[in-house]
Amino acid sequence: MSTPPILFLHGWGGSFASSFEANGWTAAPAIAGRTLIGMNLPGHADPEASTDAETYTDLMASVAADLPDRPVDIIGYSLGAKIALALATARPDNVHRLALFGVGDNLFAPEPAADAIIEALENGVTAETPPIAKGLAEYSQASGSNPLALAAVLRRRPNPTVNANALARVAARTKLINSADDKVAWPDGRLREAMPGLTYVQVNGPTHIALPGDADVRRLATDFLRDDTPQRCDAR
Repeated sequence: MSTPPILFLHGWGGSFASSFEANGWTAAPAIAGRTLIGMNLPGHADPEASTDAETYTDLMASVAADLPDRPVDIIGYSLGAKIALALATARPDNVHRLALFGVGDNLFAPEPAADAIIEALENGVTAETPPIAKGLAEYSQASGSNPLALAAVLRRRPNPTVNANALARVAARTKLINSADDKVAWPDGRLREAMPGLTYVQVNGPTHIALPGDADVRRLATDFLRDDTPQRCDAR
């Protein structure tokens, strides 16, 4: 099999440019020469994106529609990691390896801070805004997204949904990198138990928002996807 392309899936509120390009991921030595696919999730990095939550009822299908007709390696962060796991269970022939970070047991439940983040996006940050909601709302500004579209993404009907039993059958080699200081993805024991074959690394220090900019997280993820077969680099 030829060397798979690497698909980058950012988290909620981010973009390919703000989460990965700006933090040196596309220049990582371990993936030099690989074909890179930079995708912006629905509702992100588009000032004209829909503000109707019904638009975002199947994020995995929206991503899958733009995948090449061949296996890919995926680097997934937060919401992007959830979508990557959903792809690995629903379309296993499309997924070769997974390097994931910023996802844990929140895979199986709605985000507890969603309502506070929506309030901050739609009505502005106030003194009463919880710190995690304030941080994520401010973080999202770098992506150039429409705040009301991002709020609509949070208002969507819960998706992707991933069954724990299906995760046990994921054939793709998987590495999970999480931070003990990530209050969004932590704890992650249920996810790890569901995927006994994954490789797990815990780092200390970076918060959820800081994970894409952490050099150790970047190195651990890209080294896992290292492949010495030369190939054209065509980031888009």
